[in-house]
Amino acid sequence: MKLNEILGQKEVISGLVNAFQQDKVGHAYLFSGQKGLGKKTVARIFAGMLLCEKETGDESCGVCQACSMYLEHSNPDYFEIDTDEKSIGIEEIRKLQSDIIIRPMYSKRKIYVIIDGDKMTVQAQNCLLKILEEPPSYAVIIMTISNYDAILETVRSRSVRLPFSKNSPEEVRRALDLKLSGIHKDLDFIISYSDGVIGTALELAGSDEFSALREKTMEILVQISKSKLLDVFRIYDFFEANKNEIDTILDIMLLFYRDMLVLSKAGKENILINSDKKDIIKGNVSAWSDLQLVRNIEIIEQTRKNLKYNANYQLSIEVMLMKLREEYHSW
Repeated sequence: MKLNEILGQKEVISGLVNAFQQDKVGHAYLFSGQKGLGKKTVARIFAGMLLCEKETGDESCGVCQACSMYLEHSNPDYFEIDTDEKSIGIEEIRKLQSDIIIRPMYSKRKIYVIIDGDKMTVQAQNCLLKILEEPPSYAVIIMTISNYDAILETVRSRSVRLPFSKNSPEEVRRALDLKLSGIHKDLDFIISYSDGVIGTALELAGSDEFSALREKTMEILVQISKSKLLDVFRIYDFFEANKNEIDTILDIMLLFYRDMLVLSKAGKENILINSDKKDIIKGNVSAWSDLQLVRNIEIIEQTRKNLKYNANYQLSIEVMLMKLREEYHSW
């Protein structure tokens, strides 16, 4: 794939291509932005361009020895750190430090990609800083990061920051069209829910469980207003069974109440995120006042915050459900 074939990120890609064509590639880059925006993909394609012996312009040739070895994950001039561990320690950077002093074997450059570079410990970043202070002329270091503030100022100042922006709804739709073999029944919702993050949209579209999770969550939200107090504890079973998906469930709940509030205030169905569920939203909006809907949103947000700070899961969810039920009966 060429850089120019990637959907979105036009400024980033244009900057990289121009730097490459003008032989003004920097020694260190920070690809920053939330997960799912294509930072890792761009880093790897750019790395392939930089390694290519033919330097064809905006893509690697794919046939020279350097390209062939890169595609086979055996090019010694390419070094990547990508770990599932919670942090990247100093030992990983020391390996990079030991490798970087060896001149390239097949290309005129050696490329180092650090995935989720914001997971580097302070010690690891300080070790990297020693490299960035006097990098070899042939070395290019690319770090993908989601949390720019987690990077030391000294590392930032020696790197070129390239911020990745959210994609337009049209770009997200095009990405889904390219990946999906047929029409997805939740397509419009997924596009809105992904909020311009193609990675999120592709993950949801590829999940058979997501549609069922969304259906059940919305069913529960309708039930809450009609439930008795004891029913809350039965409803909790769903949240316990889907504990690992609680962030997604809370998002679905928020968007449900958000849509009812939008419909109540603006009366426009075409701006609903849950546009495919507009009949359900229209059928329930009159049961809530605007103030109650705002409070419901606040209750869910507070629950998310409590869980983030390791509050008891069962207690937090049961309290949330009881408060949502009480809001309905307070009108």
